[in-house]
Amino acid sequence: MCNMPTYCDLGKAAKDVFNKGYGFGMVKIDMRTKSCSGMEFSTSGHAYTDTGKASGNLETKYKICNYGLTFTQKWNTDNTLGTEISWENKLAEGIFGFASE
Repeated sequence: MCNMPTYCDLGKAAKDVFNKGYGFGMVKIDMRTKSCSGMEFSTSGHAYTDTGKASGNLETKYKICNYGLTFTQKWNTDNTLGTEISWENKLAEGIFGFASE
């Protein structure tokens, strides 16, 4: 006849997945949203379960369609802030014989 497991052994195999170094390695999250004014937000991050280190970033994009301008700011957990300004098709508009809509 089989021996019945003791109370402390119940669920031990399931607990070992998280407690004995059998972690899945990394937890990652990505989110995107857009405000009613047209501003776009994008954030992502990841954490390593075995080392406990985590990092992430936030990106904000704002478009001014009348002038063809796009402002993009990127900020990460290393406290680095980057800004990009792009200007689309307004400097040379009409130079090729067609107009953009």
